[in-house]
Amino acid sequence: MTILVYHGKHGDEYYLVDTPERMDAALRTLFTQLDEDGCYGDKDEDEDAALIRLARAGDIRIIRRLLNHHRDWEYEGWDIEAAIDPL
Repeated sequence: MTILVYHGKHGDEYYLVDTPERMDAALRTLFTQLDEDGCYGDKDEDEDAALIRLARAGDIRIIRRLLNHHRDWEYEGWDIEAAIDPL
């Protein structure tokens, strides 16, 4: 079993990502949250503007790319970790 751990400003958040569908849903949720928090701002003239528009439209490949690129930035960090299933 795997989980995505988002290391946010107000503590960690955990998402179950044991299927490709759950992974995509977790990444979309995380991107939306970070975007609403202003991490991607209004970058209309930035070189990433086209990518951000595609991510906002739900393109999972671009969402993955942006989240991976920002993974080590303050309040945007996340990891995939194994969870122990006691059964």
